[in-house]
Amino acid sequence: MNTRKVNSFMAAFFTASLLIPQYGYSLSLQEAVLAASVYDSEISAARYAQKADSQKRIQGFASLLPVVSLNGSYIKQDQPKATYAAGVTRHNFSINVTQPLFDISKYAAWKRGDAIANYSDVTLMQAEQKLIASVADAYFRILYQRDVLNSAINAKSAYAKQLNQTQVALQVGEGTRLERDEAQANYDRAVADEIAAKNDLEDASMVFRRITGLNPDEIQPVNMSCILQFPVSNDFKALQQQAVQNNLNVRAAIFQLEQTQADVIAAHGAHLPVVTLQAGYGTNWSRAEKANWFDENLFGTTSKTRSSNIGVNVSVPLFSGGSQISQSVEAVRRREQGKDLLEDARRKTRQETQSAWLKLKNGHSQYLAEQKALASAKNKVKSTAYGRKVGLRTIIDELNAEQGYYKTLQELAKVQYEYLNARLKLSMELGELDYSVLEQFRCSGNNSYPITQQGR
Repeated sequence: MNTRKVNSFMAAFFTASLLIPQYGYSLSLQEAVLAASVYDSEISAARYAQKADSQKRIQGFASLLPVVSLNGSYIKQDQPKATYAAGVTRHNFSINVTQPLFDISKYAAWKRGDAIANYSDVTLMQAEQKLIASVADAYFRILYQRDVLNSAINAKSAYAKQLNQTQVALQVGEGTRLERDEAQANYDRAVADEIAAKNDLEDASMVFRRITGLNPDEIQPVNMSCILQFPVSNDFKALQQQAVQNNLNVRAAIFQLEQTQADVIAAHGAHLPVVTLQAGYGTNWSRAEKANWFDENLFGTTSKTRSSNIGVNVSVPLFSGGSQISQSVEAVRRREQGKDLLEDARRKTRQETQSAWLKLKNGHSQYLAEQKALASAKNKVKSTAYGRKVGLRTIIDELNAEQGYYKTLQELAKVQYEYLNARLKLSMELGELDYSVLEQFRCSGNNSYPITQQGR
């Protein structure tokens, strides 16, 4: 799994490349994702969260290590009414070491910290995959809406010509009012579709600009003929097995289960003794101020002592009102909940993998079928136009043929949009969606989205 985070050199290089004037520049999907990884605030917050949670591993392991403390004090005491030792100065320092020998709660804290850190790593990878999917969806949606808009513009232009023809024919007595009204309805529908397409394209552009900070007008069309050359495995069982092992949702559920298992260990360990090694060394010194020989030697107002100790402390829990038993029961129930959530994640992964795989397989066939349907619709328009010239078809037949052609264009664009998203969805479910996977979307060729490359 190579989707930990964006390589800093690549990110810096891409950011610098944006500052260099480029001519004939087209923005690929991979470049858009790299820009988003630097620009998007949500992914930046996810990285900081991962760095913060990764400290749990260090904190958990630190609980198993010795605790060393150095203590010292200086005290000056005045007793103005005392006959002797009117003032006393005391100094002391000590160094103490505490080392857990047997403490299940410390071990459980280490295991829990390790599980939290691993979970944070997976959470960051999920955020990165979410970013890739969001950028890709905005990228493909712009291409789709761009095609829809082009289709609406072309349809409006064609219907405007036909409306003009029917109006002229009606004026000279060669047409009917029905034909004129039909042409008017198609033209008005095309105008409304164009307005809606412009709004949808602008909305998709705003989403893309918010995530990446880039100009959506520079987006490069996708070469479908090239992308369709990348094979999809026919071994569905192997894909499901790979998904169950590598899917990030499954891995996140595994680490959450490990946290609950650590909680069970800690709860059960609360019933066991705690054994600690303790050692210390210290010095105490006190002296009476303005003391004479008798004070120091006869009355003992000056003293120095050194002490050292080493021992083992054993603490055995006996009864705490039943709270420890309740905590153990709760921890076991949480662990069972984690097991069910893990199984649910695996089942959902199998289902989502199958859904994405079927969409890819069927999407490939549907794309080829829509291409044939588009060619047939184009021939139908030509044949209907010719039939109208020789008197075998009416203007209404030609309008219907035109309408079917532009509808097929939009259907083909929709099929491509769904196919591209399904390809990314399958990569995500398999746990292999990273920046290198996007390289396949920048393969060269002349066959891009159909409306921008094809016409009647």
